[in-house]
Order: sequence, then C-alpha cells, then structure tokens
Amino acid sequence: MSTLPENKCEAGCDHQHTDLEALNNRVAELEKNAARTIEQNEELAELYVMLAAELLEDDGTLKEILDLFAKAETVLQATLALGEDDEIRRQLGNVYLHRAVAYNDYEEFEPAIESYGLAVTTLKPLESKGDGEAKYDIAGIRLNRGIIYHELGEFEKAKTDLDESFTAFRAVEKISDLDTRFYMAKVSVSQGNLFRDMDEPLDKIVDAYNRAMRLFVELIDIGQMEHERELANTLLLRCSATYENYMVREFESETECLNKVGDVLIDVGRGIEILEKLAQNGNFENQFDLFMALKTEGTILLDINKSEEAYKVFDRSIRDFADFINEDDPEVLNAFAEAYEKRGIASLNIGNSKESLSDFDKTIEIREKLSSKEFGLDEDSRFNFLLTLAASYAHRAHAHATFDNAEDAKKDAQHGLDIVHSLKEEPGGEELEEIRKLFENLLEQIK
Repeated sequence: MSTLPENKCEAGCDHQHTDLEALNNRVAELEKNAARTIEQNEELAELYVMLAAELLEDDGTLKEILDLFAKAETVLQATLALGEDDEIRRQLGNVYLHRAVAYNDYEEFEPAIESYGLAVTTLKPLESKGDGEAKYDIAGIRLNRGIIYHELGEFEKAKTDLDESFTAFRAVEKISDLDTRFYMAKVSVSQGNLFRDMDEPLDKIVDAYNRAMRLFVELIDIGQMEHERELANTLLLRCSATYENYMVREFESETECLNKVGDVLIDVGRGIEILEKLAQNGNFENQFDLFMALKTEGTILLDINKSEEAYKVFDRSIRDFADFINEDDPEVLNAFAEAYEKRGIASLNIGNSKESLSDFDKTIEIREKLSSKEFGLDEDSRFNFLLTLAASYAHRAHAHATFDNAEDAKKDAQHGLDIVHSLKEEPGGEELEEIRKLFENLLEQIK
C-alpha cells in the first residue's frame, strides 16, 4: 500500500521534511538493483515523489521536480505493464496528481490541467470498482481543476468540474466525514466565486456561500476551530456579492436601500469580530484578512456617504497594519494603496485638504513602485497597475481643484492622461478609450 503524502484538494503537498541524504542513498541503492520486486518499485516511485515534494517546498526548479515525477511515472508504468495491480495504479494516479499540483504552484496551468486529466483517467478503473479512496481523489482533482478553469475564464468547464466534485464528495461523505465536509465547503465557496463571475442571480450565489458557511459552522461546533477563518472569509464574500448586487439594483426608496446595506454592514462586522480574534496571534495571513475586511467595511461606508465613519475605519487599518508598506507582495501593496486612496477620498469629503493630498501622494508613491519595470511584474499586471496609477492622479487632481490649486490639478490630470495614452488597448477593447475621455473631461472641468 502506498504511503504517498496526501494532496486531495489543496494546491500544495502536505509532507514532513525528511533526511534528504538518507532518501537519496536509498534511491541510489534501489536504482542499482536491476531485479527489483514490485514492492521495491513501489518504494522507489514513492521516494521520487517524496524528493519532488521536498524540492517543491524548498523552491526547487520546476525541471528538477518534473524529472523526479517522470522517473516515478516510468517505474510505475513499467510495473503496471507486468500485470494489473490496484495499488500500483493508485500510486501512478497520485504521481499525476502531485505533478499537477507542482505545475499549478509554478502557474503552469495548461500542463496542470493535462496532468489532472491523466490522474482521473488512471484512477477511473478503481472508481468503477467502488473504491472510495479513488472516488475521493477524483473529487479533489475536479475541485482543483475547476478552480484553474475558473482562473482561465473557462466558466462552463469550471462549473462542470465543481458540480461533479461536490456530488462526489457528498456521495463518499461517510468514508471520511470531517475532511469531506471541509472539502464540500471549499467546493461551495469556489462555486459561489464562479457564479459571481458568471453573473448568476444573487440567490444562487448566496446559496452557495450559505452552504459553505453551514458546513464550516458544523466543523467549528465539534471543536475544529481552525475553520473560523474560512467561515469569516466566506461570510465576507457573501457580503461583497450581496452589496455589489444592491449597488446595481433599483429600490423603491433610499431608505429601503440603506436598510439593506445596513444588514450587509452588520454581517461585515461579524466577520471582522472573528478575524480580530484570529489576528491576535500575529499570523500574517490572519492580519491581512482582517485588513481586507476593514477595507470592505470602509468602502461600503464611503459609498453610502458616511465619510466620517469610513475615514475612521481606513485610518484604523492604515495605523494598525503600517508594516504592510514594507511587503514585496503586489497584492498586499496594492491593497494598502487602496486604503490610503479611500482614506484620502473620505478626508476630501469631510474637508481635510492637507490629509487628503498626503494620502493621494502615498497612493501614487506605492502604485508608481508597483507599475515600474524594476518591480518585475508581467506586462498584464503592469497594465492594470498603470491604470490604477492614472486613477490615483485623477483623485489628486480633483483634490487640488477642490482646494483651488488649479495648476497642480492640471498637471496631475495631464499626467494621468499621459499614462493612459501610453497604454495599448487590447484588440476589441473599449476600456482605455472611455478612460481617456474621462481624463479629457476632467482637464476641461479644471480649465
């Protein structure tokens, strides 16, 4: 029976670090043996996978990792050719699964999809025999592959994989009750995210998130408190989806709209309460989740013209997480820039000219760093950050104009327009032309 490290539904291999010298010595010993038994072949393939997992954990090159998986595949296919063996087939399926995870970690998505497909094909004969472990693995593969399809914009393929994943996990729930409930919740979150991008009705999106939340609550109720973070983040995803829907919906009165948004803010507050408790342990991921939750709360308050309350929320997020400015992660830096920008807008709304301009200065400083070639991002990411940088100049131009700094306002508006003019529109795209018109209108208003 294979003792491969399990990786059923997460894009990463859970394994314990081992004595690499001992591993390599055993591999060398087995490789020298030309008359290996089936059990020795199984062991050798397992050792190759363990070495690949160590390299993946330690940021080895993708080529080194793939070479080890190729060796494991060769050994197992040769063994399987001698006669059908369920455990060898299971181990070969897991080699493909681990290889797909490696591709995914290195953002090689198409090869990852191909390798997941090989894993499914290899494990299908076991699933057809009613093998619960194979069913479980295939359900996890469909979850991982569905998430990749979503990232690639292939929504229908993503939907098919996620639907089949949820159905399969539900069918094997009794085999591994707690783990399966967790993965059913993960599938539900992924479905909710997908439905949002597919512009499905709000009820369908909320149902997916609610199902995930119920499953997380069940796990927490029996003492698995490590799922509180997933619960809070799913609640916030539901809040975000609901709020986005309200912003484009027509209500009979402003009061009705504010009441609905007020309910969303109450739920956001609940998510923040959970994350505040978790963030106390100093874990960066928990702290960033809390930061993003506060940003969501502040954004909603700003949108419904509660600028003083919004200012307090953004001010807290900037003060409490000031160290984020030193991070090299573009997602973290951009989120921090957004917090500065929105605090600046709130400051502008309540008449604090000095602080609003200071916040827009900081926003521009961060986004200039993100959009510079020296930061090393790919062209698509630079394109997006240059757009946000242009928007930051527009905000500061508006602030200058509001406080009668006409010359500075014109300089910023022109600078933003120059940035947009420097960008090349994607074929068939109209976004840049619309943005150019906005800047041109801003310049005319300032003049």
